[in-house]
Amino acid sequence: MPYQVTDKCLKCGYCVERCPEGAIIADAKIEFERWTLQPVHIDPGLCTDCGTCVSEEWWCPAQAIVPA
Repeated sequence: MPYQVTDKCLKCGYCVERCPEGAIIADAKIEFERWTLQPVHIDPGLCTDCGTCVSEEWWCPAQAIVPA
């Protein structure tokens, strides 16, 4: 797998809509007080190693997506 989501992930879901291949998959949402958390994982079968998720324009706010 070219990229992985680390435990620095804020569970914001920001990356899900921005992956052009649909490789960043949202897991079940977690309701916590007034927040909705959205854990994610990267599907290695869909990831094409395009680098969008680690690019300057779309970079994860927590920098939680890194090369595997």
